[in-house]
Amino acid sequence: MLFVSCSIKYGDTLDVSMGKKGIEIVAAKIDVNEVISDLNKAYADEWCAHYQYWLAAHWVSGINADAVSSRLTEQSADELVHAERFANRIIELGGEPEMDFASLPTVAAGGYKAPPKDSSNLKQVIQDVIDAERGAVDFYNKMTEKYKDKDYVTYELFKTVLLDEVSDEDEWEDLIAQQP
Repeated sequence: MLFVSCSIKYGDTLDVSMGKKGIEIVAAKIDVNEVISDLNKAYADEWCAHYQYWLAAHWVSGINADAVSSRLTEQSADELVHAERFANRIIELGGEPEMDFASLPTVAAGGYKAPPKDSSNLKQVIQDVIDAERGAVDFYNKMTEKYKDKDYVTYELFKTVLLDEVSDEDEWEDLIAQQP
């Protein structure tokens, strides 16, 4: 049996385990390595989004920068929680999350975009977030379709994160509309 202990939001811990039967059930319907590869893409995407948003939160300046920075900080934390969930699933399946931080942008389905050189260009920062969220929505939608009848646990994970990303996209669209 595979046993993993991981930290969850606000310092709580959750013991995650998946025995041979669970992996067997997944392997009967789809190549487990393919599942791990898709999960690693999502894991890398979430790490890239976390870093992009965290960096932008500390970079932005000008009118409305405090509100944008605050939202970016919250969003950054959410993306890190998503990355942790994907890492846990990868480990449950006997895989290894991408360990080389420098490789994350190339492993990711969507990659990474640095904040604009002009720290007061809030519209560009917000548009970059919207683009990243839309990419995530597209990728996770494809993944829910792919895993719907093949791996129910991975399907539920992708579906849960997809719902978060759809909501995030909507919030950022509202925020960009409020910019001067």
